[in-house]
Amino acid sequence: MGAFCVFGVSKAVCLARATKKTPIFEPLDEKEKRYFTVTEWGGRRNALAAQLFETTTKLEKISPEFDSPAFCLDWIAVNPSEVRDTKIMARGPKLDAEGSPLLRKGQPVLTWVEYPAAGGQK
Repeated sequence: MGAFCVFGVSKAVCLARATKKTPIFEPLDEKEKRYFTVTEWGGRRNALAAQLFETTTKLEKISPEFDSPAFCLDWIAVNPSEVRDTKIMARGPKLDAEGSPLLRKGQPVLTWVEYPAAGGQK
């Protein structure tokens, strides 16, 4: 199991989200609807994906898990135009408001925390 991953905004994730959100028809009236051609639908989906990529501010896990932060940097460097606002994250204990680790059944709860030694790209 890897202990590092990349969080950020990815064009692939935005395209998948746009695929789910793009309707396949437009209603003409209460009973009739006009279905989009594949080309029309693809254009609408791609436009929505581009808009999502530019406007999304929520960072989410966009890479597989890696064993080293160097692999995360390599993953980002492969195609930097496909991702933005990247942060390298590491597995670590979830902390409460006072900075103490949260425990569940006597064990610390693990979550993704920002890895301070390696900066991502903007």
